[in-house]
Amino acid sequence: MKRQILATEFNLYDESTFYWTDGKNVFFREMIIKNADVDFFEHFEGSWARDNKYCYSAANKLKDADIATFSVLNYAYAKDKSNVWTLAGRIAEADPDTFEICDSGKESLGVTFYSATDNKKKEFESFAPYGFGKDLKNVYYYDFQGTVKIVNRCDAVSFKSLDDGYFGYDEKSVFCGSKILPKAKPETWNKLQSGYFYSQDINKIYYLNRLMKDADAASFEIVVVPSVFKTPTQYAKDKNHYYFNDEICSKDDFDKWVKEETAINQKFIHENKIP
Repeated sequence: MKRQILATEFNLYDESTFYWTDGKNVFFREMIIKNADVDFFEHFEGSWARDNKYCYSAANKLKDADIATFSVLNYAYAKDKSNVWTLAGRIAEADPDTFEICDSGKESLGVTFYSATDNKKKEFESFAPYGFGKDLKNVYYYDFQGTVKIVNRCDAVSFKSLDDGYFGYDEKSVFCGSKILPKAKPETWNKLQSGYFYSQDINKIYYLNRLMKDADAASFEIVVVPSVFKTPTQYAKDKNHYYFNDEICSKDDFDKWVKEETAINQKFIHENKIP
């Protein structure tokens, strides 16, 4: 991946400055990286870096990393001749010789609107490391929550990621993160809409990896509430029920929540002069 030169000051709204230097020390955000070499320090997309002695994830040194063969694969994964890492640490089970990424390794945390020096509103989209990787034996999933997870009952050879941070499938099954969608078949399954966690397999509706047993697939529809955020609130309905996420709620509550959230978003857009 392309290296980036150190910035000379930290800017919360510019990811390329998360590693920076005051001329003497190297910092990750506001944390000093002890013994980092300013002259040889280079960083990559996300929170990966190296100098002439160490490799880093955020402000942490990667134990036993080989500088010469260190390679950043994407936002979530890196490897050298002997190891594979996520930001949570080394993946003990992973084979670096056959390990490969399955997607971009990142998921948007949403857009932040801030006032620039010219008093104009600007956008900053932040990301977290999410995604799948695999070697000849296993498929791995990292979601910035603890250590990486092995996706059980998954065929590494046929596995593909949807590159949305959540869903993937192999020749027999569909997965949300490390969890399987019960009885979902990849040849008939589809995700219903970008930004939402609802999906369908013929007459079955799922929310994330959970089967919505009471949902009517023929009449099921997502109710979109305009939002300035990457992941909108999850509302849906069918001929029998109204849903918040995958929980059934009353029509009165549903209508109230949708109305209130619509008003809040419209007010936010107006007050912040967002196009």
